[in-house]
Amino acid sequence: MKGFKEIKQRLRAVRNTAKITRAMQLVASSKMHRAQQLAVGGRSYSMRLAELTDRLLAELAKNRRRKFSHPLLGEREICCRGIILVSTNKGLCGALNQNLFRTLPPAEDSVKYVAVGKKGKQFLASRHLPLLAEFPLADNVPFHEVRSIADFIRDAYIRNEIDSVEVISTVYVNTLCQRPVLQALLPLKLLGRGVEERRKFFGRELDVMPEDPRSSIIEPSPEAVMRALVESLFRETLYHLLLEAKAAEQSARVVAMKTATDNAESIARALNLEYNKARQTAITNEIIEISSASAAVQ
Repeated sequence: MKGFKEIKQRLRAVRNTAKITRAMQLVASSKMHRAQQLAVGGRSYSMRLAELTDRLLAELAKNRRRKFSHPLLGEREICCRGIILVSTNKGLCGALNQNLFRTLPPAEDSVKYVAVGKKGKQFLASRHLPLLAEFPLADNVPFHEVRSIADFIRDAYIRNEIDSVEVISTVYVNTLCQRPVLQALLPLKLLGRGVEERRKFFGRELDVMPEDPRSSIIEPSPEAVMRALVESLFRETLYHLLLEAKAAEQSARVVAMKTATDNAESIARALNLEYNKARQTAITNEIIEISSASAAVQ
């Protein structure tokens, strides 16, 4: 049986570990609630913006005198794929990143990556995969950071450095479930198809935008408004995917830290029992020695 000193040292270390993981669980829990509210609350806005853009594009398509085109809408031959890998900046979130990396396609020369998060950058560097850029992302997902990422991706797409853009990220389902997905981002899919895919992607029923029979006057012109809507839809889609990823990350970290705390407490209970048994055995041996010595003297 192990000595008292060794058992006490290990028991003290395990209890300190449980305190640390418990504190990390509480911190992640406070961040998780905020991230979940942003992710779930943004789904309706994302659907409304997509439906509004889709309806305006359909109206422009009906009028043959107005031909609308936008670089983010036109499909072309795919010679080089662009993939945005959205990972975490820190670890201690269970198998979240490992499950995400398994979604990566086989290594090809026609794929270029953009890493959002340090873990994704490290993984791509270890596999010697082509990396266009790397962006950090704070826990509160500020929109100005997302805008810089979106502008970089849009410019690379317009310059024909990449012919399509896909996002590999984790979608928040609930606190215990996070789903890695590969989502097409560019070219934007509209005219009904993209709206239905977006609704299916969310995996939940959202209210359909009601029909408005009234006629509208669009200023300065439908084309100008449409260009602004396409740009906004692209940025908002990427922004919402990052919100979903952050909600999934914080949820996974809460579960991982709770599991670590429970395991540490279980080990501490076992060590405490072992310590008490060792102490009881030592006391019994001392009583036996005293009794034997007393009997020998008599």
